[in-house]
Parts: sequence; C-alpha cells; structure tokens
Amino acid sequence: MAGLPTIEGFRMLDELGSGSLSTVYRAIEEPLGRTVALKVLKNTIAPDSPFASQLEREARLLGTLSHPNIGLLYSFSKTPAGMHLVLEYVDGFSLATVLKKRPTLAPDVVAAIGAAVARGLAHAHLRGVVHRDVKPANILVGRRGEVKVFDFGIAQRSRAPDDALSLAPARVEDVAAFGTPAYMAPEQILGENVDARSDLFSLGVVLYQLLCGARPFERGDEGDQRPAAHRIRRDPPIPLHRRAPDVPAALERIVMRAIQKLPPDRFQTADAMAEALEELVRSRSGLRGDVLLVQALEAAGLVTPTEGRDMAPAGRARESVRSAIVGLAVLGAIGVGTGAILQTSSQHGGDTAGTKPLDLVPASAGYLRVLATPWAEVWVDGQRVDVTPFARPIPLPEGTHFVTLVHPNAPSQKHTVSLAAGEVRTLDVVMAVPQGMPDDAAPIAPVSEKEKSR
Repeated sequence: MAGLPTIEGFRMLDELGSGSLSTVYRAIEEPLGRTVALKVLKNTIAPDSPFASQLEREARLLGTLSHPNIGLLYSFSKTPAGMHLVLEYVDGFSLATVLKKRPTLAPDVVAAIGAAVARGLAHAHLRGVVHRDVKPANILVGRRGEVKVFDFGIAQRSRAPDDALSLAPARVEDVAAFGTPAYMAPEQILGENVDARSDLFSLGVVLYQLLCGARPFERGDEGDQRPAAHRIRRDPPIPLHRRAPDVPAALERIVMRAIQKLPPDRFQTADAMAEALEELVRSRSGLRGDVLLVQALEAAGLVTPTEGRDMAPAGRARESVRSAIVGLAVLGAIGVGTGAILQTSSQHGGDTAGTKPLDLVPASAGYLRVLATPWAEVWVDGQRVDVTPFARPIPLPEGTHFVTLVHPNAPSQKHTVSLAAGEVRTLDVVMAVPQGMPDDAAPIAPVSEKEKSR
C-alpha cells in the first residue's frame, strides 16, 4: 500500500498513529495471519542514536510485563536499518476517542475502567515499572469490553526489581520533554522521585475527567493563563460533586483521594485502589466490568448493539439483566441522560455498605439530630442518610445505631448512639479539617421534585 513502509514478515494495513520518535501501524504478521500493532522507529532517526534507545528501553520494560490489562509485547527487532516493536493489537478505541463521542461516562462504567487500569498498573508496579504517562490516549477499550494500558515509552524502572517504590529519580529534562503535564502528579512535575502513587494520581485525573468532562485543576477561568503544571502544584482540586452532583459519594471519595497532592495521602498501592473501585461496581450494578463497557460503547454509538452482543463475553443472567434494564441504565450507560437513574441509585443504597435502605418512618422511633462543623456526610448503620446541614432530625428505630461522619479532607468519625422511643438526641462534632484545606465544599445533595415543592 502506498505510503506505508515495507517490513519483512509483515503485511502493512494502515497507520494508527504517530509520535516524535515512532509511528504505529496495523499489520498482519506472516505466516501466522495474526493482526498486530507495529511500533516502528521513524526513518529519520538512526537506530544507534540516543533517541532510538528510548524505544529499545520501552521494549525491555514491556518484556517483563504480562497482564490482561497491559498491551502485550510479542517481539522486538533491532537492525542497522531500523527498529520496531510487535505489539498486541486491540480492536477498539482509546478513551480519548470515546470522550470525543461522549464527554462524560456513567459512574459504574468509569469505576470499571478505573479498576481495570489499576490492576494493570499494579502488575507493572510490582515489577518496579512506573508508567509516568497515564492519560486517556494511552488507555484502550476493546469492542469486547477489555481495557488495556499502552505506551510505556517514558516508563521508569526501579533500581531494585523487588522494590516497586525504590525508583531512579526522574531527570528534569525528561519531565520537561516527555509526559502530559495536565495528568502529572506534583512530584513528577517537580522532577522528584516518582513511584506507584504518581501513576495513581494520573489515573485519578483521568477518572475525574471521565465523570464530569473536565480535569480537577481546571478552573474554567479564561483569565487564568497559568499552565496546567502550575495549577496542579499550587491549586486545590475542584470537588467532583460541584461539577457532577449525581456521582455517588463513594466514587467521589476514591477519585479525590487519588488526586491528593501528597503521595502519603493517596492510595498506597494500585491494588488497593482497584479493590475499592471493584467493590463499588459490585454493590451498584452486579454486572461484570466488560459487560458494562460493551454497553457503554453501544450507547456511545461506537459499536452497534448487535455487534456488542455478539462480541461481548457471555455471562450468567446477562441477557435477563439486559432485557430488564434495556430502557434504563443500559442504553443510558453514558452521558447526561442517566441523571435520574443515578440519583435514585445513589440515594437508595447504591454506594452504601448496607443491603437495604434505612427505615425512615419506623413504628417506634427515636430521633437523631446531627450538627457538623464545617460539614459531613452522615451514614447510619452503613447507609448514607444526608449531608449536613439538614434541619429535620433523623427518625430511627429505638435501639443502638452506628453513625459515621465523613469529610474528604478529615478523618472519619464513628459514634455509637442509643435511642429510646420518642427520645431526641443531638450529635455535635467538629471535623478535623487541616488548616489551609478547603472546608466549605459540602456536597450538593440532589433535591427531589417533592422536596422542591415544600
């Protein structure tokens, strides 16, 4: 085909993308007949140049990794004439492409994507590899619902293979020349040591963007001409609920924890972040992540419903679930159209630890009034009740109840409260928000039409 290079053993099909050092092509590997992605060093760069060593370094790192959520390296070739990597080809779309079709995704879909990416990163981190460029363009979603992390071109290797957090320092010139500042952790921007938690910061930024269509440190102020790196270093992130009030509180806590400026304040491992996201998906939908993602691609118009059903992995009760909710969350898995559905699920235990909603009108009730400075989410017996301030006391069955108060910038407070029938008790607490942290960012609770009419 005109315009495509000739490489022995491969039948070139088309170009997938191009960067400063290499171009990626879709090709058929002969005689296997396997479709692959060929990452080829540009012919303007000599194979023995320092720039070419970057591609060879990527191949050496990928050679140590083998995980369902990481794009696989099949082989690597270096000759005096050129250099190329033979990579797994994913028939699907990058998240950057998905975002062009749909600026926001449904919370369950985002959580499933985040869990899969975190699992892939955990595998890399365990082998001492930090990606350093986690962003939508480097995360691919296949037509079967698979999620894979690609492009380890600027990944960094630890000094000791058995110590995933003991990493060689990043050079300032590397940081300036490589990576995407809008997704970088503060320590990476500053040229300091990066570790697994730096990748989790970047993943948190990606998930935030998938949920609300903007990145957490973008103010939307046209007069603010500061570069993204400056805002990430100096500004607090905008609370997610201000931009996406229908996002479940549990998911917001995960995302906001991931993008904390100090590494000790984030998830300490990618596995821990993946477990939190997987638990959220299980509690809300009960569907596998790949099924959710196929439905999301259908809703975005990237695959046809027939194609998605044919290619999605079969699971028990999948068709019954599809038929039951096809007019609801399935076809509205992405975008603004799911607002009412998400509001209902978030208010009735979708993001809670309990299995049934609170009995708000018990036959024999006591009453609990909660005051919290500056504010807090109130959870009673594992169920999310409301966000302070709210005027009416909470009616509860007589007996002992377990109350948890949650603020994203303060330690959670747990209290045991015993109520007798007809008794009114007040719980007055001060949340330990560190000085200088935002303390007025109370979540905006959805207001029902019934409440508006009161």
